[in-house]
This record gives sequence, C-alpha cells and structure tokens, in this order.
Amino acid sequence: MKARLPDLEGYVDRDGVRVKYEVHGDAGTTIVLMPGWGLPLRAWKAQIPYMARHYRVIAFDPRGTGDSDRPVGPQAYALVEHVADVLAIMDAVGVRSAVMMGKSRGAQTALALAADHPERVDAVIAAAPMISLSPWPPLDSIWTFFEEPTVGKRRRMAVRGAL
Repeated sequence: MKARLPDLEGYVDRDGVRVKYEVHGDAGTTIVLMPGWGLPLRAWKAQIPYMARHYRVIAFDPRGTGDSDRPVGPQAYALVEHVADVLAIMDAVGVRSAVMMGKSRGAQTALALAADHPERVDAVIAAAPMISLSPWPPLDSIWTFFEEPTVGKRRRMAVRGAL
C-alpha cells in the first residue's frame, strides 16, 4: 500500500535500462530522494506525504531495485550510471536543478552529482553517506574495493586541498 499516490509516474530509458520514478506535489522547490543501496523508492514512504505538502518530491527506484530494470554486470551499477539516471529523471520531468536528499549509496550519488554537475544541484542533504571520510590507511584499503577510480581521485584531491 502506498502512503500517498504519485501525481506523476513513469520510466526513463538509458541505454536499454528502464528506471521507474514518481513525482509527488507541485511546490516550487524540488527535492530528489535517493534511497540507500538495494532499497526501492518505498524506503521514503513515510517521508513522501509530508514533504509533498511543502515541496515537489521526486522519488525513484534505483536500477536493480523495485520496478526498475536489473541490468547484468557490475559496470551497470557504477556510480556514474546512478548519477546519469538521476539526471535523466530530472530532464524527463523538466527539473533544471533540485535539492538532493540521499542516504547511504543515495547520499554518495547525491554528493557525486553535486561535484560533477553543480549547476543541477541546489543543496545536498546526506544521511550516512557511503564514502570514506579520512585518509586512514586501514580504512582506505577497504574503500578502494568499493569505489570507482574517479571517486578515489576526487577524494585524494580533496584531502590534499586541491578541491
């Protein structure tokens, strides 16, 4: 059962992968909700009705979850693919920029989107982001397993003060 029916729902198709989205509310400020790794848009079920009274809310099933397609292979789930999915959804519903709100992998996607496409991001709300926060060698060896090279390069630049 849905806590609130969407005002608009649909799919974007990127390279043969369909990603489901919903739009709730019609206020001026838009918030894109990004759930954690392996979670569908229903992870935001309790927040959507309240937020939709005050904002235009876009929620989506990330690739591999909910009603979105499940492409094969680890490259299909790379961070750049998740970022590109969000941009495609924003384009499909006519949103130039929005507040990105994510938790876990969704927060990582929000932060990468802000870093790579700052003109599309008004603000980021990151809850428990799936990123390394310090240059501590034991932790770094674990994180290198989870991140793509561009993410590691960006983090190393930030630590050196280049960003």
